[in-house]
Amino acid sequence: LHRLIRRQRQMCIRDSIEGDYEPDVYYAAVKGFEKCPEGGNRCFICYRMRLEAAAELAARMGTFDYFTTTLSISPLKNSAMLNSIGYELGKKYGVPYLLSDFKKKEGYKRSIELSHEYNLYRQNYCGCVYSR
Repeated sequence: LHRLIRRQRQMCIRDSIEGDYEPDVYYAAVKGFEKCPEGGNRCFICYRMRLEAAAELAARMGTFDYFTTTLSISPLKNSAMLNSIGYELGKKYGVPYLLSDFKKKEGYKRSIELSHEYNLYRQNYCGCVYSR
C-alpha cells in the first residue's frame, strides 16, 4: 500500500478510493458457483458487484465524468463482459462507463514492466479464494 501511495504522489494523483472488503457478501453472491472455472459465471457475478459499487459511488459523489475498471488489463478477464455490465450500470446510475480493454496494444506486457520498474506487488490470481 505504501508503494501505491508513493507512486500516486509521483503521478500527481491526489487520492484513490478503496472498496470495502466484504467477503460474506461475495460468498453469498457466488453461492452455487464455487466450482465454476475461472472466467465463467462466478467471475461475471464478481464483475457486477465491483462495477456496481464503483457506479453507485460515482453517482453518489457526483464529481466523476466516467467510471471504469482496471480488470480488463488481465488476459484472464472478459473485457466484452466487463464493458457490457459497465455500460448497463452507467445507464442505471447516470454516470457513463468508459469502455476499456487495457490488455490491447501490449497493455498487459507494459503493466508487468511498470510493476517491475516501480517494485509493485503482483499476485498471480485474481484475488478470490476460488481462483487461488
